[in-house]
Amino acid sequence: MKRKQVHAEILLLLAALFWGIAFVPQKIAMAHIEPLAFNAWRFFLGGLLLVPVVYWLSSRRDIRIQPGEEGGHRIKFTWRACLPGGAILGFWLFLGAALQQASLLYTTAGRAGFITGFYLLLVPVIGLSLGHRTNRWTWGGIALALLGLYWLADFSEESQLVGDLMVFASAFVFAVQVLSADHLVRRYDALRLACVQFLVCGLLSAVASLIVERSSLQSAVDAAWPIAYMMVFSTAIAFTFQLLAQRHAAPSHATVIMSLESVFALAAGWLFLNELLSGRELLGCGLMLAGMLVSHYGNHTGTHH
Repeated sequence: MKRKQVHAEILLLLAALFWGIAFVPQKIAMAHIEPLAFNAWRFFLGGLLLVPVVYWLSSRRDIRIQPGEEGGHRIKFTWRACLPGGAILGFWLFLGAALQQASLLYTTAGRAGFITGFYLLLVPVIGLSLGHRTNRWTWGGIALALLGLYWLADFSEESQLVGDLMVFASAFVFAVQVLSADHLVRRYDALRLACVQFLVCGLLSAVASLIVERSSLQSAVDAAWPIAYMMVFSTAIAFTFQLLAQRHAAPSHATVIMSLESVFALAAGWLFLNELLSGRELLGCGLMLAGMLVSHYGNHTGTHH
C-alpha cells in the first residue's frame, strides 16, 4: 500500500509541475492569439485526446475511479448520464479559464500562477454555504494568504492590478467548479465527466471567441506549440494523473503537493520568461504558500470532508 501511495504522490507532483509550467505557454500564446480562441483550441483538442484515455482506463478495473461509493450512490458510467453534470462543470471551467487567460495580457505568469492557487483556500470558505464544516486552521490560513496577496499586489501598476484581480476572480470560479466536481464525482464517472467538461468548455470558448474576438486560423498556427503543450500535458496527461493518484494518495499530502503548482509557476516564469520578483513580492508569495499549507494541515487534522 505504501508503494502505491508513493506512486500516487509522484503522479500528483508531475500534474502540479505540468500545471505550474503551463502558465509560461499560456503567457507566450497571448502574443499570437486571442484568449478565448486559445482556450477553445486547448480544451476541445484536450477533451478529444481524453476520449481514448477514458476507454483505456475504463477497461482496467484495478484503477477504475469510484469515489463516493460508500455514500450509497451507484456511480453512473454512461456518456449520456455524465452529459448534464459535465456540461455544468464545462461552464464553470469556461468562465474561470477565460478570466485567467485574459489576465495574462496584464500580469505575469508567476503572479497569475500564485494567485490561481488561492482557489485551494476558497473551496472550504464557499463550502461553508453548502453546510461543509471548517475550522480555525482554515481561517488562519486564509488570513495569512490574504496578507500575502496584499504584499504581492502592486497598487501603483494599474494594468497589472487589473490582471491580478481577474486572476483572483478566476480562482473564485475554479473553487465553485471544484465543489461542483466534488459533488458530481460521487454519482458519475470522473473521467467521462472530465472529458465532457473539456469539450463543453472548448465549444463555449469557440462560440464566445467568434462573437467577441477576431481570431484567425493563422493565429492558432502561430500559437501551435503553446496549444499543443496545454492540450497534451496540462489537459490530458495532468488531469489523468490527478484522477489516478486520488485513488491512493493521502488527502493531506495531496493538497500540499497540489499547492506546489504555484511554486512551479513562479520558477517557470523566472526560468523561461525572465520574470523577476522583488523582495516584497517574494514575501507575498511565501505568505500565500504558508496560508495554503496551514489551511490544509488544519483541515486534515481537524475536520474531514
